[in-house]
Amino acid sequence: MLLKKINLIYFFILMSSVLTVYSQGKSKDKQTKKLLKEAQYNLDNDNYEASWNLYRQILVIQPSNERASVNGVISGFRSNYPLDSLSLFVPSLLQNSLVDANYYLAKIYYLRFQFNEALKLLEAYNEVPEKARLHSDIETSYLVSCCITAHDLRSNPHLATIKNMGGTINSAYDDYVPVIMPDESALYFTSKREGSSNNKKNSRHDYFEDVYVSNHVNNSWTKAENIGPPINTETNDACVAINPSGTKMIVYRTAADQLSGDLYVCRMGANQKWEGLELMSHEINSPYIETSACFSNDTSEIFFSSDRPGGFGGKDLYRIKKLPNGNWSPPLNLGPTVNTAYDEDAPFLHPDGITLYFSSKGHKIMGEYDVFKCVWDLERNRFSEAENLGYPINDIGNDVFFVLSVDGQRGYYSSVKPDSYGGSDIYEIETRFEETDLKVEIGFITLDESPCEAKITLREKGSNEIAGLFFSNAKTGRFVVILNPFKTYLAEIESEISETQTVEIKPLELSAESHYLTIKLKKSNAQ
Repeated sequence: MLLKKINLIYFFILMSSVLTVYSQGKSKDKQTKKLLKEAQYNLDNDNYEASWNLYRQILVIQPSNERASVNGVISGFRSNYPLDSLSLFVPSLLQNSLVDANYYLAKIYYLRFQFNEALKLLEAYNEVPEKARLHSDIETSYLVSCCITAHDLRSNPHLATIKNMGGTINSAYDDYVPVIMPDESALYFTSKREGSSNNKKNSRHDYFEDVYVSNHVNNSWTKAENIGPPINTETNDACVAINPSGTKMIVYRTAADQLSGDLYVCRMGANQKWEGLELMSHEINSPYIETSACFSNDTSEIFFSSDRPGGFGGKDLYRIKKLPNGNWSPPLNLGPTVNTAYDEDAPFLHPDGITLYFSSKGHKIMGEYDVFKCVWDLERNRFSEAENLGYPINDIGNDVFFVLSVDGQRGYYSSVKPDSYGGSDIYEIETRFEETDLKVEIGFITLDESPCEAKITLREKGSNEIAGLFFSNAKTGRFVVILNPFKTYLAEIESEISETQTVEIKPLELSAESHYLTIKLKKSNAQ
């Protein structure tokens, strides 16, 4: 009798445990269902950070939930989370029967530089009918191409060396778009760091963009400083380019709606301070997106990016020319050797006048944006086929906003690398390119022993073509010219209060004189 009672007690205890487990399981299923619904809603509404956190909660409750595994890693990719965070999903993706698990596992392997493993997964993914998966043949072919290009270029690195420019310039926030003065005496860049725009933030809780400057003094860069008004305001302000004489800067500024924006030009004043901004012409600015531009050496041409209709797809690169009447020509698309169905951005025309550097998500890329170059072909009246600058300048992340020193020995760009201080950083590149014949020379213009503002038009002797257009500073008389030190030039000097003079600049490499050019003007008879 006692034995029966004991067995009965054990029976009730067992049943109670079963009911508890069943009840808990039912509760977990209910909780998971609720979280899945909420996560899907956030994913569908592009709130990826919220959906990321919700899917991770689901996987804690149900580690084998396949939908949470795939959608969680999708949320992570769309939030641009680092590889370490995305790699947390690898175990669940490996056990996942959903077809799209292979695609995202391949993307993680690609980011780990495991290109062969990624290619095998993508091959299996492509065997599934296109209608049964999230990503089209075009998308998978794009990732396959990135894997192949990255493998090939990393296997054949160039001699270039990349160096983070350090904490005097970079911060824990995004720092990008380096713009250098022709003599590399100053570096301007854009930052979303704390302290920008009076610490105001946008709807995504990022600090607004401001322009900062660092000066090169005694072979080192000074602590970057906010350049303040009139360039910086309480909205997004970004530096874009500087002309060869260092007297004009192109600036991008967003409108009050924080959605649209335009390109502006500002000029360096007599007190070495940037003056008020002037809206650029409608040939550049449009209802579409134009955020990048650059000057030609004589400022008679401007290259810019735009996603306006009529291009090859995404952002394309265009060019406008100054007409004899002073107006700008309609924009000309640079064509299929430069532009692709994907984005092309951040044009930089080297002072040699023929080499265009830009970043692209098309052509043969390693991933995200890569830096390319093409050269103007005078006979065919077009740019040559775009050439990838290769590894290590390019890698599988965003490599963009590349500029090159006049002598071709140093480059600057923004990228995200393992040694970044936070977000994108600015890097200096010892390019190991072939050295160009161009040099930066500094000169001074005076009028009756006083500094004078003047326009310098440079032509090679025996040629009517303009080799460069430069301006001296009114307060210091200082000017910068870019020339070939082995050639002879004629410099036409124009000023409002002096006679126009033509000065011959002999090959500087053959001269024993100082490389500082001193030009003395005479007052015109009208004075």
